Amino acid sequence: MEKEVQQQTGKKLMLILMFTLIISAMSGLMFNIVLPDISKEFNLSISQVSWFSSAYALIYAIGSVTYGKLADSYKLKNLLTFGLILFAIGSLVGLISQTFWLALVGRCLQAMGAAAIPATAMLIPVRYIAPDRRGSALGMAAVGLAIGSALGPVISALIVGVAHWRW
Repeated sequence: MEKEVQQQTGKKLMLILMFTLIISAMSGLMFNIVLPDISKEFNLSISQVSWFSSAYALIYAIGSVTYGKLADSYKLKNLLTFGLILFAIGSLVGLISQTFWLALVGRCLQAMGAAAIPATAMLIPVRYIAPDRRGSALGMAAVGLAIGSALGPVISALIVGVAHWRW
């Protein structure tokens, strides 16, 4: 009975993790669609507006490694919660920003928060999923990244078609 409860908990945990991976991957790619709109709004050149994507990618990569190292000292739940809160704060800053620099700060905060997700996504199956189900759990994580990467540009285009790029 206890093993069955653990398996159900593991499935729920992996579904939540998969959802957060989808959001993380989507966020990384969504802004590529709206760069021309941002460029027009803030009167920026393509090289200037590319900082939205470049800064995100750089911070995301460094942050993923950093969160992975922090996972040796802190609970994964706390790191993931901190990352999601930081991601939400960055999203709100970007939403209300009226200048390029404030929008860029929001985007950087998003990246700092989102970087917690892939770092913990690989550690959760290793630490909390039984060895016989670990491969399946890692596969679910990979599926989350793939779905997010595929949906990011599509959802971005749909949102921009209906609302402002900030959304």
